[in-house]
Amino acid sequence: MRRAFTLAAIAFLFAAVAHASWYDDYNAGIIAVRKGQWAVAAQKMTAAIKGNDKEADRERTYGAIFISYHPYYYRGIANLNTGNYDQAIRDLERASGPGEVNMGPIEILLSNAKMKQAAESTPEPVAPTPTPVRPTPVPVAPAPVPTAPQIDPALRQRASNAINAAKQRLAAAQARKATASQQYSQATSMIADAATRNATAKSNDDYNTIISIAENASTIADLATAPGVPTPAPLPTPTRPVIAAETVLADYKPLLRNALENYFAGEFESAARGFEDLTRRLPNNGWIYAFLGASQYSVYAFEADPAYKNAAERSFKKAKQYGRFKNGLPERYFSRRIRKAFRESTS
Repeated sequence: MRRAFTLAAIAFLFAAVAHASWYDDYNAGIIAVRKGQWAVAAQKMTAAIKGNDKEADRERTYGAIFISYHPYYYRGIANLNTGNYDQAIRDLERASGPGEVNMGPIEILLSNAKMKQAAESTPEPVAPTPTPVRPTPVPVAPAPVPTAPQIDPALRQRASNAINAAKQRLAAAQARKATASQQYSQATSMIADAATRNATAKSNDDYNTIISIAENASTIADLATAPGVPTPAPLPTPTRPVIAAETVLADYKPLLRNALENYFAGEFESAARGFEDLTRRLPNNGWIYAFLGASQYSVYAFEADPAYKNAAERSFKKAKQYGRFKNGLPERYFSRRIRKAFRESTS
C-alpha cells in the first residue's frame, strides 16, 4: 500500500512538472526579453509554444494562478531584433496582444518588420556595362529633370514633433535613472534612426515611417525603469475594438467584435470576410460597410489588386448611403489613407 502511494505521488509530481513546463519556459523568455537577450527569448518562447500554443490575457498555469500569455508577441519581437523578419511577421500576425512587458503596438512592430523585410529583399543595383563612344559629336537633347515628389509640410512637421516628443520621453527616463535599462538603449537607437531618416526624407511615405519609429520609441522609453524598480503594470483601458463595437451596434457583438479585432490587428482579409457576413445580417448599417470598405482598401494597398479597390469603393458608397458621415469617416477608427479613399469614392 505504501509503495502504491509513493508511485502515485511520483506520478503526480511528474504530471505537475510537465504541466508547468510551458510556463517555466515563458517566464524564462520574459526575463530574456527584459535583458535584451533576443536569441534566448526566441528559444524560450518557441519551447513555451510547443507546450501551449494558445495566447490569452488570462491563461491558467496551475491551481488558481493565471498569467497574461502572449509568446508569439515576444518571439516576434525577438526575431525582429535578430533579423529574422519572415518569422517575425508570422509571429506578430498570430499575436493577440502584448503581455506584461509592453514593447510597443503590434501594428507598428509588424509594419517595421515588413519594411525591413522589403529593404532586405531589394537587390543591389547593377552598374550598366559602359559602351564605347564614337568621337563624332552628336547633339544630345537635355535629359528631363525628374519632378520631385510633393511633400506635405504638415506631415514633415508631424515627423519633427514626434522625434522631439520621443526625446522628451527619453529625457524623462534619464531623470528616472533608467539609462542602464534595455528599453532606454532601444529607444535611444530608434530615435537616432528616426533623426537620420528625417534628415534625408524625400517623400510622404518616408515621413510616415519616421513618425511610426518615433512614436514607438516614445512608448518604449516610457517602459524604461531604473535597476530594481519594477515596471508598472499598465492601467486596464478599453481597447479600440471594444469601444468601436459598443459604438456601432449592441447586437451581434461576438461577430462584430471578432471582425473589428481582425481589422485593428491588421488581419484585413479576415476582417473583410467578417464584415461582409455582417452586411448580409445587417444590410442597412453604414458602419459595417465603412469598416468593410476600409478592410478591402487595406488589402488593395498591400496586394495592389484592383478588384479589392473596386469592392472598397462600392462598400464606401453604401456606407455613405446608410450612414451619417457628413464630415467623412472619423479619424478615431480610420487612417488618413482610408478617409481619403472614402472621400474620393463618394464625391
